Amino acid sequence: MQDQFVPSFVWRHPTRVRFGVGSLKTLTSEVAAIVPDGTRVFLVVGRQSLRARGILQPILDSLRDYKVTVYDRVAPFPSPQAVDDATAECRSIEADIVVAIGGGSVMDLAKAVAILAVHEGSALAFAQGEIALVRKGLPFIAAPTTSGSSSEVTSGSALWDMDAKKHYGLGGPLMFPDTAIVDPELMMSMPSSLAAITGMDAFTSAFESYWSIRSQPISDALNLDVIRNFTANLERSTIQGDLESRAACAIASTMSGIAYSQSPPNACHAVGGPLTLFWDVQHGQAVGVTLCGFLERAAPAIRHKLPPLWEAMGVEDLAGATELITRIMRRCGLETTLTGLGLNESDLDTLVDETRWERVGSLPVSMGRDELRVMLAELF
Repeated sequence: MQDQFVPSFVWRHPTRVRFGVGSLKTLTSEVAAIVPDGTRVFLVVGRQSLRARGILQPILDSLRDYKVTVYDRVAPFPSPQAVDDATAECRSIEADIVVAIGGGSVMDLAKAVAILAVHEGSALAFAQGEIALVRKGLPFIAAPTTSGSSSEVTSGSALWDMDAKKHYGLGGPLMFPDTAIVDPELMMSMPSSLAAITGMDAFTSAFESYWSIRSQPISDALNLDVIRNFTANLERSTIQGDLESRAACAIASTMSGIAYSQSPPNACHAVGGPLTLFWDVQHGQAVGVTLCGFLERAAPAIRHKLPPLWEAMGVEDLAGATELITRIMRRCGLETTLTGLGLNESDLDTLVDETRWERVGSLPVSMGRDELRVMLAELF
């Protein structure tokens, strides 16, 4: 049981956040606040979206006083090798600052490039802990175009080796972005499926952070508001896609990342990793499918924290909470069973074996292989 009365914690979050409709227009002034005119900008963007929407050229026009190199070769689930390739290009132009405008993959790759540009060694060597990060990287500004990864305010990058079925985390306090520009207008082009998947990622992260043994009063307060926001707006953001609901999910996603920078996502993400690596399940869907199961296991150990959680969700009890989560997921077109994701019971051993057990340890209750297997079996 967690200490209910006398918390002890350290809070650190250095990223400056600029939020608001149209705030991307401040990019030039934000760059100017960090580096002088004439310096070199390494601009990381997605392959098509910004160009197709007519956003990229005005950005380049606004940065006319800088020497800008556009890097747009970012694939979903960036690999360590992709980071090395991008880092080599960043070094070759002697960049002074890195700017990322895109989804989670764009921001994760760019964030890794910013730190590795001033270090010697491969991304894999750093991600595996063979080499330590010892200095702050190039200045880094992030502007998300989705509402869910929260990478614009976190100190890590998720890297993936799909061929080797490996998932790595490159991170540390030296990797916090300098500035996050969160402009809800950038989220307006998300298709409904992407709004659902990315929103479910941040929604799930808030629950994990809230029940974690590493939770603390500040992260709890943020997570409750994140849960309140997504409960009220995720379905509307997915189906209607209006500016108000997209903006609510955008601020909720950013707040989620600030909270979980201190109290990280755990059990749902521990299972979500292998679901993505072995069964190609999209990340937000992969972590969300186990949310109700882990909430049911964690709830008895955080009884003192349940009343404000139920209030944030507008429910009376655990049954009401799981019913609501399930309903939201289904209305957003998300699967709530492993069967729906293409798994069968013969896959359980692989899923349990590949679970990131070090992350399961942040649950407020102990869970071993047998207990996890029972919980996962309930999802068929």
